[in-house]
Amino acid sequence: MIGVLFASAATLLLLTGFIQDYMRLRCLPRLARPDISTAPQPYVSLLIPARNEAHTIARCLDGTLRQTYPAYEVIVVDDGSTDATPLILSRYAERERQLRVVASAPLPRGWIGKCHACQQAATAARGEWLLFLDADTVPQPTLIAALLTHAQRQNFDMLTIFPFLELGSFWERLVMPPFQALIYTLFPLARLNAPDARPDEIVANGQCILVRREVYQQIGGHGAVHSEVLEDVRLAQTARASGFRVGAAMGQQDLRVRMYTNGREVLEGLTKNAVAGYRSGGSRSFWAGARQVGLAVGPPDLLIWGGVLVAMQGDVSAWAVLLHGLLVTMIAISFWIWLLRRFYELPWGYALLWPLGVLSYSFIALHSLWRVHSGRGVIWKGRTYVGK
Repeated sequence: MIGVLFASAATLLLLTGFIQDYMRLRCLPRLARPDISTAPQPYVSLLIPARNEAHTIARCLDGTLRQTYPAYEVIVVDDGSTDATPLILSRYAERERQLRVVASAPLPRGWIGKCHACQQAATAARGEWLLFLDADTVPQPTLIAALLTHAQRQNFDMLTIFPFLELGSFWERLVMPPFQALIYTLFPLARLNAPDARPDEIVANGQCILVRREVYQQIGGHGAVHSEVLEDVRLAQTARASGFRVGAAMGQQDLRVRMYTNGREVLEGLTKNAVAGYRSGGSRSFWAGARQVGLAVGPPDLLIWGGVLVAMQGDVSAWAVLLHGLLVTMIAISFWIWLLRRFYELPWGYALLWPLGVLSYSFIALHSLWRVHSGRGVIWKGRTYVGK
């Protein structure tokens, strides 16, 4: 009888968690459709830091240089690339008048490379609005228009979006969806858009940040967060703490990104972010992670427990526990199938691997903590970061 009561309580908790996540994902704010026919058309500077991006920069430039919005420039800062990135940039600059390429100055002591590159790009920019994009993104022709339309309608001073995440290799498909689910749990976008949102509830995605130039300058630009690995989150939190309106939306129709291409890159990239993310979210990060682990391993654990009880006892109570496990596991798999198809266009079979993906990211986070606390730091694109 005690086993049935425990199974009932566990089932209720798990179902509550899945319902909360389903409602949260269904209510994610979406980027407005572009409207530039009657709206003001301020000049926009599109700014891209690039370091060893030979395999991605061409796709990024092809998108940025084909915008339907009429008033914009593109500035790329080559951040000491040692691959073919400078050659590719020079070829584009020869034929594209909207594009300017800036060679980065030496990295100052205490600065994160991306922050330094973004600060230099902003200094060279002429736009009333600054749009920071990562070099691995693929903008659709409507991107600038959609961002400006949304920001002006909502009266945002800073707007960030989450793009469609392209996932090719097995490890990308396994780990990245649970990682993003953790982000949406830790920083609910609906709460972020609320006028009374606290600074610690604010998040930004450095892959795409639109900000008024005057706001960027008032908060000190990337110089104010120059030593932060999660410079995007800190920049948005600094803006909110200064009284400016910060918003976020899903922008899958207007921006795509391929963050990593194999398991090694997934490990290095998420290791870089894990400790900084924990320090940014504090205890909220721990509890959000624990919640995700519970929702991932709870259903199969309950099902296995029920199976063991049936094999050992075979009474009514044992069968009741097994039925609870079967019910919650079916609901969990159905939810994961919906999530993976809706946001990532992945085959349903990856839903069966969701618990493994959650545990894999948990390992990456623990690995990151160990590297930082042992003094080894984390390595990204040839630079070592000790965590911040």
